[in-house]
Amino acid sequence: MEKLSISPDWVFSPQPMYIIGTKNEDGTPNFCIITWLGFSFNKGPHLMMTVGGTKLTKTNILRERKFSANMITEDNLWIADYFGNTNGKEGKKNAVPYSFQWGKLVDVPIIDECHWSYECEVTRVIELDGAHLFLAEIKNIQIDKEFESMNMKRIDLTQIRPVIYAPYNYFSIGTKLGEMGEWENHLTDK
Repeated sequence: MEKLSISPDWVFSPQPMYIIGTKNEDGTPNFCIITWLGFSFNKGPHLMMTVGGTKLTKTNILRERKFSANMITEDNLWIADYFGNTNGKEGKKNAVPYSFQWGKLVDVPIIDECHWSYECEVTRVIELDGAHLFLAEIKNIQIDKEFESMNMKRIDLTQIRPVIYAPYNYFSIGTKLGEMGEWENHLTDK
């Protein structure tokens, strides 16, 4: 298969989306969307997140050293889109209805409309050119009761329905393609 080279650019980065919850100085919640997020392990599960610019969310995380990451799914996408298209520095983001509660182990706001949320405490901050990379220990994961019987070692994303962001567009996850270890069923003649 012939390949072409293209210039590295931030625009091709398909990835899950999260509503990041932080606490403002006055104790009120603040929410925004971040897609530069991944997972790591350092004596336990960690979340890695890069926040650029002068976002209120970044200011709050640098001050409080904690945040929530609430997975965006098909049914809460438009609340997330609202958070991503409004600026917290211009005041509270409350033009659309939503509800929240405070975390069970970490004092961070959790969006009730999200089905899967991480409560995180920052363990390391790496200053980049115009951005900060946060490494945060996942202290607690809150999931909706509807997922109680799901096999947590083989999570079915078609049940959770996360939204994938590919710059300026939102996509859903379609069909389960198979399970780990099934390569022989697909690559060899029987």
